[in-house]
Amino acid sequence: MAAVREQEMRRFWNARAREDAFYFVDTRQRYRDPDRTRFWEADELVEFILAELGVALRPDDTVLEIGCGIGRITRCLAARAQDVVALDVSDEMLRRARELNPELSNVQWVQGDGVTLTGVERDSIDACVSVVVLQHVPDPEITLAYVRELGRVLRSGSWAALQLSNDPAVHRPRDRLPHRAKALVGLGPKGQRHPAWLGSHVELAAVATAASDGGTTLERVWGEGTQYCLVLLRKPAGG
Repeated sequence: MAAVREQEMRRFWNARAREDAFYFVDTRQRYRDPDRTRFWEADELVEFILAELGVALRPDDTVLEIGCGIGRITRCLAARAQDVVALDVSDEMLRRARELNPELSNVQWVQGDGVTLTGVERDSIDACVSVVVLQHVPDPEITLAYVRELGRVLRSGSWAALQLSNDPAVHRPRDRLPHRAKALVGLGPKGQRHPAWLGSHVELAAVATAASDGGTTLERVWGEGTQYCLVLLRKPAGG
């Protein structure tokens, strides 16, 4: 079952990367007509997330990014940290990321399986950041598996800043016939009713339990009850 989910997610995101990677990473963009300058301006977003959660990146950190896409947030992390492990399920997104960010010599682009952190070494990560990724995960159990896995890869005392959805309403399909018609003729985005786009929400109590099971603690929450809920996990010193 896990292999089927992995293959379905990879196929979906590979197709979206070929269709319009800029739009599907940042839906503020005009479909098939991106403002590339605006797209890469993500520093303010990263600063906001870290400030709200009360953490900061250090120049000698190794940072894990879950769901790097074509590298929008990766660029910001690479400018602040010594090394970045940029993980994504889509080999097509990663191909575009390498193509669009040839100057990022401190980034390791890694294809993940979409359900675990396999490929990331134990106790190798100083910080983890994930933005507008976990809300698209079709099964909350996958998100919780990532939370548990973070306890394995984080170093003692390190942290993870994750944006996830805590609002079930936003994941219900909406029957928008004009949008579907545009998609059919190539004038609008496809896949809007696919589980890998609609995503899923997670309950904070389940996040806290998964964190504890994996060896981290849920330290801080911002935006509870929303699609853009931020959580801070920390691996205890000596853990």
